[in-house]
Amino acid sequence: MAISELTAGMDRVVVSNRGYCPCCDSFTMFEARGEYLRDHYFCTRCQSIPRQRALAHVLTKWIPDWIDRSIHESSPTWQFLARRCRDYSVSQYFPDVPLGTPIDGVRCENLEALTFADNRFDVFLTQDVMEHVFDPGAAFREIMRVVKPGGIHLFTVPVSPYLEKSECCARLEGDIMRFLKEPTYHGNPISEQGSLVTWEYGRDFEDRLRDWAGYPTSNFVIRDTDFGLDGELINVFMTKKSFVQPMR
Repeated sequence: MAISELTAGMDRVVVSNRGYCPCCDSFTMFEARGEYLRDHYFCTRCQSIPRQRALAHVLTKWIPDWIDRSIHESSPTWQFLARRCRDYSVSQYFPDVPLGTPIDGVRCENLEALTFADNRFDVFLTQDVMEHVFDPGAAFREIMRVVKPGGIHLFTVPVSPYLEKSECCARLEGDIMRFLKEPTYHGNPISEQGSLVTWEYGRDFEDRLRDWAGYPTSNFVIRDTDFGLDGELINVFMTKKSFVQPMR
């Protein structure tokens, strides 16, 4: 089903179509109120955006029994899994809080140094999180450590097709923040300051990811307006932990 163009402008619906939302499992109307569909193409029932629907679509296709699996999500931004999964947990990074400490049902965790035991989860999810870690290599390795053999890390992250090589934007040197580019912040549900962008990923991302994670990664790019899947940078990456030692 093609999107019908209506008008332009951030304060009006610019595209609209009917379809089925994989997040709220409902027939719905999808509407975009901005030209950048990745952030503005909403399901009018659950307010999900394309990258969330794409991740839900891939999860359901590859792990159809996910409601019975052990799933952990870092920095969650939706209720899709919490309402359905029987073994679902979440974490955020709270500065000055000991790692592993629960705060109102949310566990304090640093992706670069997780406190979970090895082989703990069937699925580990991150949505637009990995561009905010200082050491992505450490974070990807830690996630693979806590994923069970045969389990997956399913994630979204903006990867620019116009940037040849990934660039580090900020580095933490002891207690000193060193900015290598003009600071940019994305929204953060637990901080008004937002989340600092520490990495901008480019066309070499998948090569770097192979070295960082040590396991093969699939890159899904799905565009189907019947499911509200359209927009920029809606890739879903899936790294699967094999039953053999990682590639190094």
